[in-house]
Amino acid sequence: MIISSMNFKGGTGKTMVCTNLAAAFAQLGKKVCLVDTDESFASTKWAGRREEREVTPSIPVVQMIDAKTIVSSLRQLNKDNDIVLVDAPPRLNPLVSKIILLSDLVIIPVPPKSGNDREVTEDFLQRFETIQEQRTDGERTPAYLLVNMAKDGYKLHSSFIASLPQLCEDYGVKMFDTQINDLVAFGEANQFGVGITEYSADKAKKQFLSFFNEVQKYTIS
Repeated sequence: MIISSMNFKGGTGKTMVCTNLAAAFAQLGKKVCLVDTDESFASTKWAGRREEREVTPSIPVVQMIDAKTIVSSLRQLNKDNDIVLVDAPPRLNPLVSKIILLSDLVIIPVPPKSGNDREVTEDFLQRFETIQEQRTDGERTPAYLLVNMAKDGYKLHSSFIASLPQLCEDYGVKMFDTQINDLVAFGEANQFGVGITEYSADKAKKQFLSFFNEVQKYTIS
């Protein structure tokens, strides 16, 4: 199964989603591969820190930035692994278009950070819909919004989050029930090259496990 994490801007937490899912699936004994297509190579650096600290289970990472070879490469990795997690670039380009069309599930982290978050999210969904229309089999790549880096009690955040169900309905995507808060533990785990499920941070771990359980239900169905 190919699961990609993407948004067309940086700082949304898409790498956090990929690396933490990779660690959680690996803990369950799944054969997992991380595919890093973002030229910042944040997932690769996370995996490097993991290797340096000799964290087990180890998680292989493959860098792919060539749109010409991404189709055949991802298909082969999908055959060789239980779960392939793709950390996509924060922009729309031919590489991202192919990743969307190849994915079994697209996770779209949407952090409520500024006053124009709704407009930015709608712009992403509009362009995502345009790519979906390129499919010739009549199917759609399933996509779910994930509210990420939220802060409790912030009026701006609450207003943005309240607007998301209508956007999902308008553009034919869904939304995870779980919301991930902006918690320091996620950054700490990242620096150690581990997933939050491998790190002793109860609140962050509980939130992520709730999200992970939702993803698992999708992979089983």
